[in-house]
Amino acid sequence: MDDGTEYSSWVESRRLIISQLAAMDSSIRDLSNRVDRFNDAARERSIEMSEKAAGAVNGLNIRVSMLELRAKLWGGAVGAIVSIVVTIVAQLMLRGLKP
Repeated sequence: MDDGTEYSSWVESRRLIISQLAAMDSSIRDLSNRVDRFNDAARERSIEMSEKAAGAVNGLNIRVSMLELRAKLWGGAVGAIVSIVVTIVAQLMLRGLKP
């Protein structure tokens, strides 16, 4: 009967191993579901943040464009004033040279 007890013990140990593996499988599946949910939440957050960043970048691009336009206008105005002054000075010098 020693063989029967040994066989029963072997079968019982295999059942225990199988139940432990089943519990581990369940835990792994649960962890996998949690990781998937975390990944989905992280993906949604990153999309939201990128949309906010894109809006901010667009706003900055508009501001930079306005500053560039303003600089061009000021450059044009300064260039016009300088050319007027140079023309006036040249005219005065030419009139002063005539006898």
